[in-house]
Parts: sequence; C-alpha cells; structure tokens
Amino acid sequence: MGKLKKKLVLTFNYYGLSVPEVTEKQNDVALAHENNPTIVPGLTPAPSVVLNQISALNNLFTQRDMLKAQVKQLTVQIHQDSSDITDIIMDQWRPQAQTAIGDDEGKAVLLGWGIKGYDTGHVPNDVAAAKAETTNPYIARIDVNSHEQHMLHIINNTTGKRALPKGMLRIDVYGQTGGDKPSDYLQMGRVLGQASRGKFVATFDGADVGKMQYYIAVYIDKKTKKPAHQSPVAYAIVN
Repeated sequence: MGKLKKKLVLTFNYYGLSVPEVTEKQNDVALAHENNPTIVPGLTPAPSVVLNQISALNNLFTQRDMLKAQVKQLTVQIHQDSSDITDIIMDQWRPQAQTAIGDDEGKAVLLGWGIKGYDTGHVPNDVAAAKAETTNPYIARIDVNSHEQHMLHIINNTTGKRALPKGMLRIDVYGQTGGDKPSDYLQMGRVLGQASRGKFVATFDGADVGKMQYYIAVYIDKKTKKPAHQSPVAYAIVN
C-alpha cells in the first residue's frame, strides 16, 4: 500500500498578533523573498514594493508614538492650567466678589457663583423639601444658554425620572418674573404652561433680560384635576 503524501499548505500565522507584531512578520516574509528571488521568480507585486509599504507603515507607528507623547504632555498641561484658573477664581476672585455682593443672591446668580446650601449657582433648590415624604416634581436643571429663553428639566424627586407618578395627570409650570422669591405657587398666580416629557421652555422679551425668573412645577391630580404637589422654587437670570 502506497504512502500518502502530505500536501504543503502555506499559512501566514498572524492571528492573535498585535499590529506591530504583524508588521514585523510581514517585513520578515517580504525581506526573505527579496533575498531569495530565484525561489519565487516574478513575484507580484515585487518584494521591494511591499518593503516600501512596510517602511511607510513603520513611519506611521513612529508618528503615532510621538503624538501620544504630545497628547500626554498636553493633558498634563490642561490639568495644570485648569487648576491654576480655579485657584484664581477661588482664592482671589471669590473673596473680592463675596465682599462686593454681600447677601444679594441675584447678583451672585448673575455672576455665575454657586450659593452654599444649593445644588448649583443658577438653579438653587430646597433639597430638604425635594426629599419630603410625598412625591414631588423637582426642577433639576435650568439651561440658560439661549438668549431670552430658559429650558427647564423636571424630574420626580423620588424616582429621579421624568415619568409622572401614578395618579398624576400632568405638570403645570408657574412663573414669576422679578420681585421677591415666592415660596408657594399660589403667590405666583400665573401658569406659564405644561411640561412635556419632563421639559418646559420659557421664552422672554428684551424687557425681561437681567431679571430673575422664578419657577415652581406642580403635579395636577388625574381625578380632581387640581394641584396636588409642588416643587421647591427654582430660579435663574434671564439673559
């Protein structure tokens, strides 16, 4: 019985290797073919062409390593510069602003400062009231980036979600421009509109710019169609 002859099948064996490791293996194969041209004559494309491509690829690796080093250095510089700027604002500006502003919350908000005891500088909220036993609407954020416009983001204080709690029909948003800070929606007397999917957009005109705008969100009961629970007051400057 004759012997079976094993068929020779070439492989490159690059699976599992990193890209630089694959490139090194590519170079070994191409260089071996270039040094032994008579074994596979007329190879297309020529080994010299492939070796040039590999050389260009290695240059890209070098460039990438240089860029990585630059990015690392830039990141260090960014953190340092940011820290230096924060030190100026906290250690130099803050004491001067505190003296100049005194107890004027409106000026503090207008200048972008946070107020101790509130969540942020432009959307202060009574945190204790927001965590009361009853489930309340909660104005988590007011976007003030658009001219003559505020975007309110309203969530449920218990779930942290935008969805209405069981038994609630909708959210009415009450507003007051200027004046003393209200503590109850009844003091406002004006419904600006209804929130949709936890968002409400309030628009203003030029006469309101620079004034403080106060908001209270109110859950409306599905059965009685009357106000059930209100949010803590939130406010922001109209710009």
